[in-house]
Amino acid sequence: PRRGSSRLWLASCPVPADMASVVAAGNFTTCLRGAVQGLGGHDVEALCLLTAPEDEDEQEEESDRRRTQAAGKQIDPTKHLDQWRVICIDFHRFRAKCPDKCKVLIRQGIPEFLRGSVWQKLALSRELPLKYPADIYEQMRRTPTAPCEDEIVRDIHRTFPKHVLYRDKRGLGQQQLLNVLRAYSVFNPEVGYCQGMGFICGALLMYMTEDDAFLMLISLLENYKMSGLFMVGLPLLNKYFFQLQRLLAMHMPLLCNHLAQQGVEPTIYASKWFMTVCICNFPFSTVVRIWDIFLAEGVKIIFRVALALLKLNQEALLSESFEQILETLKQAPSRVESDTLIQVALSIKLKNKTLKDIESEWLAQAAPGM
Repeated sequence: PRRGSSRLWLASCPVPADMASVVAAGNFTTCLRGAVQGLGGHDVEALCLLTAPEDEDEQEEESDRRRTQAAGKQIDPTKHLDQWRVICIDFHRFRAKCPDKCKVLIRQGIPEFLRGSVWQKLALSRELPLKYPADIYEQMRRTPTAPCEDEIVRDIHRTFPKHVLYRDKRGLGQQQLLNVLRAYSVFNPEVGYCQGMGFICGALLMYMTEDDAFLMLISLLENYKMSGLFMVGLPLLNKYFFQLQRLLAMHMPLLCNHLAQQGVEPTIYASKWFMTVCICNFPFSTVVRIWDIFLAEGVKIIFRVALALLKLNQEALLSESFEQILETLKQAPSRVESDTLIQVALSIKLKNKTLKDIESEWLAQAAPGM
């Protein structure tokens, strides 16, 4: 079901009256201290440690290891929520000042009350009205004809068919989904509509309004370069398949060889993982955790989740044939707890440089004459 407005919830929090002036003055540590005092007898110093800068010369791998360990620790839900309530006073400033601390909190999971609002902050979708007309969604929605309307209508009932928001034919959820997908196909006719977009839009609408979900779609396909997943020829998806195959060979060579012998390639089992950012076949509690990290860190988390699923099922997969492998991988996301999957995924070492190097290899093979 739809959640209430996280902005209204945040506005009801007991923040000191002079907080706005403190934030405006730029004293963010004072802002955090004052906000915590307004919340009650919490450990002020513990929360203010969130502003401690990281060592600039710390290596990426060591930093990532410590963040993974911190993200995997048991957390106090009340304290976690209080921290987020304070951080959201000026999220972008906190993230710029303390990127590692912000990453840890995001990996631990954004509170449900704030998820829709924080997703929009991470994706910078609320900045898009500076680039496009303020009423861009209404303009697109009111366009008489849409290039992919028939395909969208045909697929609507297949999107989250058991979810209360979308299960009723011509209900509110299905109408909202149709409105946003149709409007986007008008806005970006080069991409138009592709089946995976329905699940992404459906997940967004569980946390935000139609116009906000529309702006998020624009941000995802522009800022996160997801348009290549849905364009003719699926160029970005083909690159991801190549990268995943190389990563599998690096991390699990025995499994990689066995899958190759059985004729099982990433094109067969990983399409939905990439095209829907792990929405299809994953428990929703896992989906939102992956999306928290995806919006903050990018596509690397999808590779890590894919490798984690293969790693967790490696022993069984090594003894299975083609059909059995496909069934195991289909069921794998629903057979592991969210926290376990996230922890195993984040423990897998994967540097941006590695992905870049594999991308260069893929480009060289795709265009040998260049």
